[in-house]
Amino acid sequence: MKTDIQIGDKVYQIEISEPQENLLKVIVNDKEYFFTKNELGELSSIEDFHPSLKETEIIPKGRMEREIKSPLAGVISAIMVKKGEKIKPGQKVVTLIAMKMENEIISEGYGKIKEVKVKEDQFVNSGDILITLE
Repeated sequence: MKTDIQIGDKVYQIEISEPQENLLKVIVNDKEYFFTKNELGELSSIEDFHPSLKETEIIPKGRMEREIKSPLAGVISAIMVKKGEKIKPGQKVVTLIAMKMENEIISEGYGKIKEVKVKEDQFVNSGDILITLE
């Protein structure tokens, strides 16, 4: 979608597209900006985006440290990520056994693993921090 908008005496030519799921490309007067949408539809600016990068290599800018917490008490049976790894929404990060069932804990957004705070066979309570993201 391409349009012109006027703010005061200045006219801006704007084009908006969605080259990948949850990724918006906004061109303002021939300068490109990229944004990612979280699960609430809120936008975050992306720094250093290159069209050749895959979704998992996109790191939103300006985010505060985030945490992935355990939704219930149980035992960690598998950890699928490691420090420094880039993750995307829907990616499995930890498997937790609770009530004789395996529960896959997934990422809700883009990020980079800052620290994995648990180990396999470790018991965790509901609300315990499993992973911190940059």
